[in-house]
Amino acid sequence: MIALAVVTVGLFPVHASADRDDMVSRGRYLTNDGVKCVDCHGARLQGMQLGFMRPGMPIAYYAPKIAGLPMLSQPAAVRFFQTGLLPGGGRARPPMPQFRFSRSDAQAITAYLRSLR
Repeated sequence: MIALAVVTVGLFPVHASADRDDMVSRGRYLTNDGVKCVDCHGARLQGMQLGFMRPGMPIAYYAPKIAGLPMLSQPAAVRFFQTGLLPGGGRARPPMPQFRFSRSDAQAITAYLRSLR
């Protein structure tokens, strides 16, 4: 009975880790193959100047670093990917699309971006 308890308890961290890996993989797919964040934020999502934009235009001309999500807490990031709203109620400037992801997809994207440095 004790051996069974040890084996059973030992499985939970593996299951949680597998779930997290699945979530990060889903987020990687959505980010890289789905909405193509790399097109504006760069191959490593470290941010880059948008060559097709010029200063003075009423839109962003630099896509910020999103690897690690240094500018958003986890709840704020999930909310942003679901609603398009930044903390304080503002929105990202064009050409950033106003995505409306499901909660699970928003959590997956957030998990993937947080896994990067």
